[in-house]
Amino acid sequence: MRVYLMFFFLIITGSTLYAQKCYQNSRLYLFDKHDEPRLFTDPLGRHPQFPFLQRMNGVTTSELFIKSINDPKQQGKYTRTFPAFDLLLRNSGFKHGYKDLNKKNVRKVYITPGTVGNLGFFDQQTNVMNYLYVKLNPAGEAAEGIEAWKLINDNGCFLYILFTCGNAFYPNGHAVIVKGGGPIAVPAGGACCRTVTVNSSTTAVPEQGDSVQRKAQLRLNFYLAHVFPSNRKGAKYDTIVELVRHRDTTVQFKDRLVVPAKMDSASRIKYYSVCHDSIIQMHFPLVGDVAQQTDTTDPIRYVVADTAYDKQAPPKEEPECELNWAVSVEIGNSWNSIPRLDDPVQHTQTNGGQFTGNVEISKFMAPWFQLGLRVSYIVLSYQDDINYPGYTPGIYNTVYLAKPIIPIQLFGKFNFGKPIGFQESIALGFGYSVPVNGKIVSGNNTLTTNPDLKGDFTASLKFGIYYYFSCHVGVGASFTGEYFNNKSDLIAYSLYSIPAQLGLHFRF
Repeated sequence: MRVYLMFFFLIITGSTLYAQKCYQNSRLYLFDKHDEPRLFTDPLGRHPQFPFLQRMNGVTTSELFIKSINDPKQQGKYTRTFPAFDLLLRNSGFKHGYKDLNKKNVRKVYITPGTVGNLGFFDQQTNVMNYLYVKLNPAGEAAEGIEAWKLINDNGCFLYILFTCGNAFYPNGHAVIVKGGGPIAVPAGGACCRTVTVNSSTTAVPEQGDSVQRKAQLRLNFYLAHVFPSNRKGAKYDTIVELVRHRDTTVQFKDRLVVPAKMDSASRIKYYSVCHDSIIQMHFPLVGDVAQQTDTTDPIRYVVADTAYDKQAPPKEEPECELNWAVSVEIGNSWNSIPRLDDPVQHTQTNGGQFTGNVEISKFMAPWFQLGLRVSYIVLSYQDDINYPGYTPGIYNTVYLAKPIIPIQLFGKFNFGKPIGFQESIALGFGYSVPVNGKIVSGNNTLTTNPDLKGDFTASLKFGIYYYFSCHVGVGASFTGEYFNNKSDLIAYSLYSIPAQLGLHFRF
């Protein structure tokens, strides 16, 4: 259960606080601020907006309400008003329209006579559905108030369907729901808190003939407090409070008292635990502060604070890694391409994976780019059945073009991701390769024929994924495509090697 502690000092006449964010995309929720509400005293039911929800059609319980809106006969009969009802629900935060309604979110309530808001109607002659801004006080309703169905969506937002006529109604911020003549009590520790509406006003000393016009400045502060385990000895929790937003307003009123005024002794800070769709009205009387000087130009200033608490740890700040150099050591296996001989008698085949490794050192030019030098160890080999002098008949020869070949390359590396955690990279490199220890082995014998591979240009494209435990240490895996342009006295080669490696990475 989420509990809100509401701090109220004073709200000057007519201030209203809403602690909900509701999706309202219908004319039902648009109020004309420049229009006075029309006093509505006619009996309900003359222009039913949604007749399939009227009392006279048998809708007297929430079960019958749900049954009526899911009845295909009703949907087929009211081809104009039923789609309008479904659209109103979708424009009120019910994502799937009438299908989101069930017995749990349809409640029978009473609305206080005199509540101001928008009342829907349907004119069958003109086929127009619209809303009137009214002060609702219809004739013929129950003594407890105006009966209505309250439809509540998953966000705790609501609208009303009046019980008698089936018309939509939404209050303009001052609705009071009563049952049996008094406010509905909301016990502490109730269901999950979602919507809180607070209407507060002042009760001042009656205006006298010598009253003066005064300004009152009101600030409403919204705070979010994070409660998290403390590292301090003897303290269980620490609290970080942040000002999320604030609202300021200025009102004027008649006052004959000295300024500044103050609340009376009975109107100190009060704490409330309110849940779900609770509504509270508070009246704070003002008294004069006789210890202060009279000043007709000095405005009265009051602050109201609303603080919500949670026990989530504050967001972790990403550490800033100041990096200059990087060193990597990787080992793995390498496979190279196989020469294809233009001879139907002589054949070649792979010699499998060979050990490989490399060492890199690079400079950080930017957090996302490194420039460096790479030295690699790669074995280039394959098998063939050519009749070299001294070969063993019936078996394939193993041709080591280089064991190893050592590419020395300059590379540029582009990094993607956070400095700590997972990171991807792509690197382009080019340089010169030096082959050593070329030979041909047949069985257990090293033949006199030598591949005699020459040094030449090399280039590479490398992909890597890494995980850095801190700014300085990480592990990773890489996959490289390496091209060799080396020539041989034996055969003209254009070879490719594909090293796959794991490694350790250090940054400082």
